[in-house]
Parts: sequence; C-alpha cells; structure tokens
Amino acid sequence: VEDGDDFVINGEKWFSSNARFASFLIVMAVTDPDASAHGRASMIVVPTDTPGVEIVRNVGVGDEPPGHGTHAYVRYTNARVPKTNLLGPRGQGFAVAQTRLGGGRVHHAMRTVGQIKRAFDMMCERALSRTTKGEILADKQLVQEKIADSWIEMESFRLMVLRTAWRIDQYNDYLKVRKDIAAIKAMMPKVYHDVVSRCIQVHGALGISNELPLSGMLLGSFVMGIADGPTEVHKVTIARQVLRDYESTEALFPAYTLPNRRAAALNLLGDQIEREVEAW
Repeated sequence: VEDGDDFVINGEKWFSSNARFASFLIVMAVTDPDASAHGRASMIVVPTDTPGVEIVRNVGVGDEPPGHGTHAYVRYTNARVPKTNLLGPRGQGFAVAQTRLGGGRVHHAMRTVGQIKRAFDMMCERALSRTTKGEILADKQLVQEKIADSWIEMESFRLMVLRTAWRIDQYNDYLKVRKDIAAIKAMMPKVYHDVVSRCIQVHGALGISNELPLSGMLLGSFVMGIADGPTEVHKVTIARQVLRDYESTEALFPAYTLPNRRAAALNLLGDQIEREVEAW
C-alpha cells in the first residue's frame, strides 16, 4: 500500500534465491490492484536491513541439511521503502520480469549444455575403461545405445540453444523468440535427466555414490524443470505459439484427405490431363 512518499509492503515470498547473502531484495508487489492483470505489480528494491524484512528460514534442495540452503523464505511485515526505490516504471513489474526471465532461461540452458557434456564425457570414459566378463562396457550393445541416444539428444539440444541465441541476436526482442526460448526450457530438464541417468547406470554403484557429482546433477535436472517456470507452462506456450500459424476449417473432411487432394488436382490440371490422355 502507499503511505505518502513510501510503499509499505506486507506479504511472504518462498524460495528467494541467495537472499541470505544479499544486501537488497527485488520485490514484485501489487501497487495498482485495480489495473489490468499484467499492470498491477511493480518491481521495488528493498534493502535487507529494512525493518520488517525477516528471513523466516533458509531452504535447501535435496539432501542439503535443514537451515543451510540458499533459497530463503522471506516475510515482509510493514516494510517501508521510498517510492524512489521503484525498479522500472510503475505497474510494469510483469514486463520487467519477463525481460529478465527470457535471458535467464537461455542462461540456464547454456549452463545445462555444459553439465550434459560433462556427464556424457564421464560416461564415455567409463565405458572404455570398465571391464566386465572379459570385455569393456563399450563393447556392450546396450551401453552403445546409451551413448548413441545421449549424443543425439545432447547435440540436438546444444544446436537448438545456439539457434535460439542467434535468433535473439537477430530480433533483439525476446517476445519474437518466445517459442524458441520456451522450447529449450522444456527440452532442457529431459535431456539433462536422460543423459545423467544413463551415465549413472554405466557407472553402477560408483554412479550413485557421493564420490561422483552425478546424484546432485540428477537432482539438478529436476530443478531445471521447475526454475523460471515449470515445463508444463512452457509446453503450453509452445503449442499456443505454433497454432497461431494455422487456421481451422469448417469442411467435414480436411483438404489433405486423398479424395479432396485428388479433386483439387483435377480442378487445377483436369484439362491438361484430358489433353494428354487424348494425345496418347
């Protein structure tokens, strides 16, 4: 709410990454409740030493010890900051967030390419080094399948990330590359998960031990399916963007059925076909 030249913030935020180390927080808060859905919120810079800002607890992921995580549960109780702390125009918090999220999702994907390559390299080295029943793992067809599938997925994902980055450079507008960004974000956790899972399997007991980073990487693949928007949301975005390039038909049968295609061909080329038949 507004109070003179200040905003007074009340609310809670779960999973504020790195809040425990920060000197200020960026809070997306409703400043204009009567505005449109995308125009109600603003971004506000809130110093962490502001009275009323409380880190309830620090949350970790996986098997991190309780209280030692880097994702804070933050509570704001009458936290007062000046209106000059607005980050960007008032009511444009959603637009500001989307601008950051576009680049952030590409950044996640780029880092994940490196993680996938790391797991792939480990798997290949292990396959060539480990011997069982008189032959190396690399000679086993099921291991070869794991390596082949992983390389195909890894390279497909890597090239899709590069293409998305190239398109961002071409358009200089994240909205025009929204479908591509959503695609690499949806693709990322699956490829990451699949390659790391195969790598663990090739390593056997060593793969799930705490002497390799693979179990943490496997958990990281699930994190990538949630951070900056869950996979399901991005798939909806992709489908909606793709379908904009198509139109519905009111015909009982689609134009691409064989009878309709034949009729269309005869309508276009019927006279020519008839002349050719007569000449023959």
